[in-house]
Amino acid sequence: MILVTGATGSVGREVVRLLHKDGLKVRALVRNPEKANLPAGVERVAGDLLKSETFLAALEGVEKVFWMLPLAADFDFPRIARLSGVRHIVLLSAATVEIGAGNAIARLHLKAEQAVRESGVSWTFLRPSGFMTDAFRWKDSIRSEGVVRVPFGDLSIPIIDSRDTAAVAAKALSSDGHEGKIYTLTGPERLTRREQVRILGEVLGRDIGFETIPDDIAYEQLLRYMPAEMVDALFELSKQGQRFSTVLSTVIEVTGRAPRTFRQWAIDHAEEFG
Repeated sequence: MILVTGATGSVGREVVRLLHKDGLKVRALVRNPEKANLPAGVERVAGDLLKSETFLAALEGVEKVFWMLPLAADFDFPRIARLSGVRHIVLLSAATVEIGAGNAIARLHLKAEQAVRESGVSWTFLRPSGFMTDAFRWKDSIRSEGVVRVPFGDLSIPIIDSRDTAAVAAKALSSDGHEGKIYTLTGPERLTRREQVRILGEVLGRDIGFETIPDDIAYEQLLRYMPAEMVDALFELSKQGQRFSTVLSTVIEVTGRAPRTFRQWAIDHAEEFG
């Protein structure tokens, strides 16, 4: 039995689908089983990763876990999983851990990796460079104004389709040889947000404007939604973007298939942009 946490998210849902398609026993941990849009036949269990008393039952009989770290993480989860009989955890971490624990975002993921290591289970860490799904944040402004306004508009990194991250996760959960492996994951090309918007416009057949928000204004805006240490962490990551700019072959090496381009992602999700 494989437990997938974050099973209704863009990565977790695809992990569930791939494992189920291959005939594996999958249990999805979700907050609301009745509303979870998952394949028929997948076992749904209600639970909250921030409340250990709610997910203990979900761990019964489970041998492997896909752990999708929530922002307000309970780092005790790996230890509890190990005591429940889990043998292997595939953790969705982030490439930002390379910055070090001085960065608040990196520190969150490093603590998760440390918790998994210390739990005593075997493990696989997935470290994606950044997700194409972040473009969904632009839907409202594209629909209402035909423009995208973002900070760090010219930062170029090889973002990845969530489906490709999920494909690597599914391989690590369903086959041997991934124990103790750290997979840094990228898409097939470096793109700036400006270039992403251009591609979206071409796919949608629309002229979409683009504006880079100046750093000082962006800083003040971000403070409305997140703590200052997280905003500082984002700005630090933007300044060190070159550290995450290398296109890697990890996806094809693990899955045997090349990762999707942003243009393909945009084509597949065009309807969601209206």
